[in-house]
Amino acid sequence: MPNPELAGLSNQRLLELNRARRELFDSDITKFYPWWRRCDVSLLIVTDGNLNFGDGDFGLSTFIRTMQDDAPMRIRFRITLAHLRGDIVDMLSAETRIVRRINDFRFDEPDHFSPTSFDEVWLFGFETSFNTSVYPSRFANPGRYPAGRLGDAELLALAQHMNAPHGGGIFATGDHGQLGRALCGSIQRVRNMRWWDNFPSPADATNEVSMLGPRRNDTNREGRDSGWRFSDQSDDVPQEIELTLYSTQLNLHRAKAHYPHPLLCGRNGRIDVLPDHPHEGECRLPTNLSLSDTPAGGSEFPFTTGTTTRLEPELIAFGRVPAGNTGLGVTGFKQATQAHRFPVISAYDGHRAGVGRIACDSTWHHFVNVNLIGVLEGGGFDEFGPLNPTESGTKHDGFLSSTSGGAALDKIRNYYTNIGVWIAPTARHSCFNSWIWWELVFNDRIMEATLVSPDITFERLPANVLWSIGVHARDVYGRRASQCQTLEWVFDWVRRVWPEIRFWIDPWDPLHRSGPGRKGILGVPTLEVMPMVDIALGAALVSLRQALPYPPDKLTEEHDKIAAEAIAKGLEFGVKAALAEHAAVNRQLAKVFKVVER
Repeated sequence: MPNPELAGLSNQRLLELNRARRELFDSDITKFYPWWRRCDVSLLIVTDGNLNFGDGDFGLSTFIRTMQDDAPMRIRFRITLAHLRGDIVDMLSAETRIVRRINDFRFDEPDHFSPTSFDEVWLFGFETSFNTSVYPSRFANPGRYPAGRLGDAELLALAQHMNAPHGGGIFATGDHGQLGRALCGSIQRVRNMRWWDNFPSPADATNEVSMLGPRRNDTNREGRDSGWRFSDQSDDVPQEIELTLYSTQLNLHRAKAHYPHPLLCGRNGRIDVLPDHPHEGECRLPTNLSLSDTPAGGSEFPFTTGTTTRLEPELIAFGRVPAGNTGLGVTGFKQATQAHRFPVISAYDGHRAGVGRIACDSTWHHFVNVNLIGVLEGGGFDEFGPLNPTESGTKHDGFLSSTSGGAALDKIRNYYTNIGVWIAPTARHSCFNSWIWWELVFNDRIMEATLVSPDITFERLPANVLWSIGVHARDVYGRRASQCQTLEWVFDWVRRVWPEIRFWIDPWDPLHRSGPGRKGILGVPTLEVMPMVDIALGAALVSLRQALPYPPDKLTEEHDKIAAEAIAKGLEFGVKAALAEHAAVNRQLAKVFKVVER
């Protein structure tokens, strides 16, 4: 449409051309940035029982579309959907971006799965047994497929997926009690990162993963109508979760900077909410890290690379159960809850041990439509209709029914994509990190603000200029990703030439937290460490720009090789320059101390 505020046909024509330019940019960014590329990450999403991938209450369509629509700019999630049932289930048939759909899925069927065919496997378990004809291949072959778990060959294939050099990722969840045990409860590591059975006993008085007992994990928060109701899980009021916070060695000696786990570090701050639900499952830590890996052989929890310390999972978020919740209304048959705290998310950073990463969640109700975009049924189950005419209408739109609900949903959706990024194999993270270098050098033109000519080499630049470039680079990337992802990108490169620095700057390093491996680290640093890291980062960027001063028409593997060599060369110089600056300041401080002593 013409803009009445613009005078003249010439300006109107320019405005039309500008809009066309933006449309072209949105449809094919390589027309403007020929070096642009996305890193493909292949996801296999598997479920069973009454769960499906459609738009119904127990469908995963909102989650799946989030993975497709909200992926970071550098990433494209390529999704295959698999259901263990052989009959017709909703496979989100209208969504054209799905790579493949598989029914009667089996992990030991070569046409369905191999240890290296997917980067990540996402498991949403519902069943406690597959002993029914809706699972035709399993039902017909009980020797190969036990009723209550995956077959031995399937478990081996998943173990090989995690343990292969590419280190494939796993996400797994179920619901209360034993729901999900058949699909997930026997998989190595996963089996010990979440309760797949009653805990601590089936008796309702003590069972935290029961449906009715007073110790159940009932996270429902009172909604827009009076009292607690079962259907509050479908409104726009989330549960708030408590996050495990991490600090660096450096921060032990100064005002602390606390970071959540990268899974819960959002683009706009901490991810501190999840959908609520009247009876969640529960995550946990293994009681024995020396367990043998039954399907694949060796140790279930291997040593952290280069050490004799076993890498263990972590509990990274906790839910709170309010006291006195009975689920009022037509479903008010539950016992009043006892207030308590329980783990809702566990994580295993397998990359530090040369295997795949794992994340587990207390319930798939954090992912299904009924807890995100409202309930459809309108019958006795959700308390709508003539039985309860005062039920809040927000429960038909869920988090979409208010501004505050939308803000909560943004955080929850960010959690989904964070999982997809974090559990990706190391090779994919290398792709993610390489993309960032190209983006910083060619698109955001950081060097333009600090250098007149690309001919100026990093060896000729003073440390303060390199520091300025590094600071700008972290700020630019930080505006597009979470602070945690920015730090992880920096750590990935700097520790290659300066491995000792991780004890000062990496808040998630398990050796830093547990103590071993800290030999040779000085006590209280006399300088901030991050400025030294920024000097190294700045030198690496100048070195890259020197090697490839202008964008190529198309990036190739040869360009990546040149870039890696240039970055390493710049980092090595930058580390030496940073240490020289540190030594110079210490010499000046020594002179001051002598004066003070006199």
